[in-house]
Amino acid sequence: MRNALMLGLTLASLAASAAERWTAPYALEDQQGRTFRVVLGAKAPEDVASRLEFMTLLGKKDLATARFQRVEAVCTDLCDSGRPTCHTVGVYTQEPGTGDVGEGLAALPGRVEGTLSAPLPGKPEKAPTVKQWAEKEFQVPVDESTPATPLPEGLRPLAYRWVPHGDASAVLEERQGGVDFFAPPFQLTDCRQEQQPPFTRLTCPGASLLYAKQRLLFASFAEYAEPTTAWVATLRSGVQEVYLVRVGLKAQAVPGLLFRDGERWRLLIRPADYPLLC
Repeated sequence: MRNALMLGLTLASLAASAAERWTAPYALEDQQGRTFRVVLGAKAPEDVASRLEFMTLLGKKDLATARFQRVEAVCTDLCDSGRPTCHTVGVYTQEPGTGDVGEGLAALPGRVEGTLSAPLPGKPEKAPTVKQWAEKEFQVPVDESTPATPLPEGLRPLAYRWVPHGDASAVLEERQGGVDFFAPPFQLTDCRQEQQPPFTRLTCPGASLLYAKQRLLFASFAEYAEPTTAWVATLRSGVQEVYLVRVGLKAQAVPGLLFRDGERWRLLIRPADYPLLC
């Protein structure tokens, strides 16, 4: 049941308006020296040479601007089917005078000014308790995404809550599927809790959930890949801080941009360009 729902809720990129400062980051497929291959998707955007002439590369050491060179098609026979699956990459080369960014993490469209730093390691805390985590209301993760196809009538976005179960534990409940949505259910007593300010992470066998205090930001589950809610780097641009994260989807992890916008959290994700499922 859960796999069918998740397949029906494949993420699609939410285009940012002209007034938006931030947009979803692009994944990097490869790098050779100062040349990087940026995953553009199944097809390259129209007028890619002008619309995406520049990318800001985010690396473990620093960030740097790179200029578009060309588009290349990459085809792979994922499941020995005899029908290759193809996607496009944009080849970008760092501009002269820019420094070594180290291992590439992601790319942001345009020229972005700022500094990049690694987050402090997470600090383990006491075991999570029912009193701390049990909720009456379901929480919808903050990723700004839309289903590839319209949701069936009466089906709402996936939402979760911890509900008391037994004398001293809680289980994770999904709004549409109830406590039986997960088989076996996720038990709070099996989870570890750690602080990585401003975030709190619950890591359970087969699941990882990232919170800002008690607000669920996103949840990742073991499907065909490991669950991932990794905070990779912090970008400080002007007076704003934004967080580069790795978001574990059904079949692979993708980069995301997590930040505060007034009173709400936002998470911008660009979906994987092709499925990795046979």
